[in-house]
Amino acid sequence: MACKGGFRYNAPMSIPFSDPILIFASVMLLILVAPLLARRLKLPEIVGLIIAGMVFGPHGLGLIERDATIRLLGEVGLLWIMFLAGLEIDLHQVRRNRTHSLVFGMITFLIPLLVGTGLAIWIMAAALPTAVLLSSMYSSHTLLTFPLAARLGLTRSRVVTTTIGGTIITDTLALLVLAVIASSVEGDASLGFWVRLGGFMTLYVVAVLVIVPRLGRWFLRNVATDDTVAFVFVLAVTFMTAYLAHVAGLEPIIGAFLAGLTLNSLIPERSGLMARLHFTGNALFIPFFLISVGMLVNLRLLGQDAEPWIVVAVMTGTALVTKWLAAEISGRLLRYKKEERGLMYGLSVNQAAATLAAALVGYDIGLFNDAIITGTIVMIGITCFVGPLVTERSGRKLAELRESTFSDEHRPPARILFTVDRKESAMQLLELALFLREEDSHEPVYPVHVVPDGPDAEQHVARGEDLLAHMVVRALAADVPVNPQTMLDVNVSSGFIRAIRENRISTVVMDWDGIRRSRSHILGRILDLVVTGTTRQVLVNRFIHPLGTARRLLLLVPPAFEREVGFTEAIGTVKRLAAQCGVSLTVLVDGLFPDTARNHLQRSTPSVPVTVERYRRWREVLSGQGDDHAPSQEDWLVLLSPRMGSISWQPRTDRLPARLSAAFPRVNMSVLYAAGDRISGASQNDPEEARLPDHSGSRVFTPERTLLGGSWDQIEPLIGDVLALIFPDYPDGPSGRLMRHLLTIAREEPVELVPEVVLLHTRAPEIQSCQILLATSRRPLAFPKVANPARVVIFLLDPMGQDPSEHLAALGRIAGTIRNRELVERMLEARTFEDL
Repeated sequence: MACKGGFRYNAPMSIPFSDPILIFASVMLLILVAPLLARRLKLPEIVGLIIAGMVFGPHGLGLIERDATIRLLGEVGLLWIMFLAGLEIDLHQVRRNRTHSLVFGMITFLIPLLVGTGLAIWIMAAALPTAVLLSSMYSSHTLLTFPLAARLGLTRSRVVTTTIGGTIITDTLALLVLAVIASSVEGDASLGFWVRLGGFMTLYVVAVLVIVPRLGRWFLRNVATDDTVAFVFVLAVTFMTAYLAHVAGLEPIIGAFLAGLTLNSLIPERSGLMARLHFTGNALFIPFFLISVGMLVNLRLLGQDAEPWIVVAVMTGTALVTKWLAAEISGRLLRYKKEERGLMYGLSVNQAAATLAAALVGYDIGLFNDAIITGTIVMIGITCFVGPLVTERSGRKLAELRESTFSDEHRPPARILFTVDRKESAMQLLELALFLREEDSHEPVYPVHVVPDGPDAEQHVARGEDLLAHMVVRALAADVPVNPQTMLDVNVSSGFIRAIRENRISTVVMDWDGIRRSRSHILGRILDLVVTGTTRQVLVNRFIHPLGTARRLLLLVPPAFEREVGFTEAIGTVKRLAAQCGVSLTVLVDGLFPDTARNHLQRSTPSVPVTVERYRRWREVLSGQGDDHAPSQEDWLVLLSPRMGSISWQPRTDRLPARLSAAFPRVNMSVLYAAGDRISGASQNDPEEARLPDHSGSRVFTPERTLLGGSWDQIEPLIGDVLALIFPDYPDGPSGRLMRHLLTIAREEPVELVPEVVLLHTRAPEIQSCQILLATSRRPLAFPKVANPARVVIFLLDPMGQDPSEHLAALGRIAGTIRNRELVERMLEARTFEDL
């Protein structure tokens, strides 16, 4: 056949296929068709692929030879399974369940080893070295059905974590037995051998655990420009680590697992990179491995002699029964449910990787004959058939049980909206939205681009749709439904608020550059309007580094924030972020943080390592005093920020986001506004929503503490007239010191609640009870650190030693009332309290 450029290619048909393109096309066709047929027959897809290898392999129809290419891709698939097992394991659960992993690992190693050795000597008349090596094959197992557990959403359950931890223990011990037997048979079991083996193994493990995480964090933070570069880096690290394990005297599967373990915290579970890794494994590498395993099964040998039947019966029966005994005994000791014990058995009964390694080594050194090799292959085929069936059945029951236990049909849907303005920031917001999305959620994510109405609106809509197309592709690649929306509105903030209401959004994710451009704004005009215009949870973010490279999540909790309506939801959100990044959570709280809230931090789900530290002043945090309080570039800083008018709000909390951003410019930072009730998030255009309930049983302002329509043109005489309302002997007596103190606050710490309204608040020994005073002026008053002239001045004076929560509650009542713009206008118009 002539091709362009003079290249000629002849591909005669032969059996087995010799054309590399035809071989690859045939295998890809099997990967496509076998799972579809398995589903029709109600069999696990894994079983379908193994049967396909048996039927079309060298011992079946003989169409495809198990050549070097098939063996290579099969080995890659096996390494990929072990890599994904290490990558997806919940390290915090492993630490918490290390006792469980140790119990299961030792039991699933010892029972098969002891029972198998006795049966091999008694029934098969095997020598002791042969019997021990054969039994070590039963002890080891391969996490062949781990992808099934992952598909059912069980990868972070305690039973899967325990099984994975036990796999590390039993496979390591089995491979150690293999090394010892092989060396002793070959005449090398000297002290030097043990020193070399132990030294190389220790050096290798320590090197991987120390170097790979640091190299990965540096590369993903500074070099990787996109997911493609990061994907190739992960591939290179995985297979190089597997090869070095072989050099150190370990099996490559141990190296691949260690690679996944060390990269675990750098690749979040729901990131785009994780989606690519899963797609590559599930679509190509793992199916190749399963087909290659099926090609090893040669059922024809069973008809040639009686010995293979005896060997197959002993080996298969021992493997099936002893692994079941180990799972049952371990599960009962650990008080696992029946479904959990079944899943443990389904995951641990599969024989493949270490079993094949031991069989081939035993054959090479003369301990195993052809009958044992045939029995090994049949045992692998049968256990790999039984394992997926048990895993599928038990896993589904466990998933259904978990769903029925924790589902809440009255809970509103968890819907996440993120803003789309620039491609770079939108990609990070999408990744964050995927982090926040619940594992079993069927709700889509909502990327929203808002275009202000105007003459060039059509061009902006076209640009927005192009941006949203990128979001759709990225979300669908992560197997997440997406509902992109372009909103046309009078302004950007009202467009986002309309999208939040129309789609019943529960969490809003937005981008921030970390700069406060005006004293009258907290984050920025648009962000402030969205935060104040909705009661939903809002997460505002300034990202400097990739999300998955954080070492710690540092949470700052303002005083009395635990009394906020959305505190529980906010803590769940923060812990979900920590769990996704695989990092610990350090919480900084004030000295009055209650024990009940501390217990909630520790016990609420998801489970992550939580450390609670106390601070005395915000100045400690801003200055980074103390090792635990100082955010580093490898931290993710999250500030819980109250909305104006909520119970924990106070004026200085509005300044914290910008101050933290300026103090730590190279740290990833998020500001989380907890979900509130109708009051704290009321619209300024709805006076009915803006009225706060009367927490104290009296009105916020009273006639005897109000001065309306004054003609002051300076701050000092206004303060003097206000103090005269509570000190009849003013300016004599203690009121003089308070006068000077209030003048200092007016110059250095005035708080602009809304344009034209300024708050002065303090604690003073001259005050015996909480005093809220109001003064309005016909003339504008200039405050040094306030952008707009003020005509309404509010004073909040509290006695020394008062409970801080009472001060915060008073601030909340004042702020909630002033948010009603109509009331402010009436204050300026009124001349008497009756008018007001």
